[in-house]
Amino acid sequence: MSLLNMNLEEIISKLKEAFTQDEVKSRVLNQEWRARNQDNGIDSTGFCYAASEVIYRLDGGKQNWKKVSISEQDWNLGGHCYLINKQTNEILDITSDQYGNIIIPYELGRAGGFRQVSGKARILSILAGLGEIE
Repeated sequence: MSLLNMNLEEIISKLKEAFTQDEVKSRVLNQEWRARNQDNGIDSTGFCYAASEVIYRLDGGKQNWKKVSISEQDWNLGGHCYLINKQTNEILDITSDQYGNIIIPYELGRAGGFRQVSGKARILSILAGLGEIE
């Protein structure tokens, strides 16, 4: 299947599967987030930025999505990144399960953008079988 024909559900499915793989964790997560991932046993922990960037770049970029971040200074559980669909205004946060029953304070998020492709997003996309992103 061509990446151009891959729909959002397929991208998300491949990313979630990649979150479970030790090689992906060791190559994408920094030491602090890898430790949190192992401690809580929730595979999505620490992947919010890279996963959001992969989805953004493979599913229409700034035409379809706003990248939103909650600052570490604004939330005691650390920084968090997610997307908002520009057409529907719906939040897409494929790593929200890392917080369990804690309500994520999305109202603290600030819109921004992605500049050049991050190394972590590039690695995640390749290891998830989604190919190279630009």
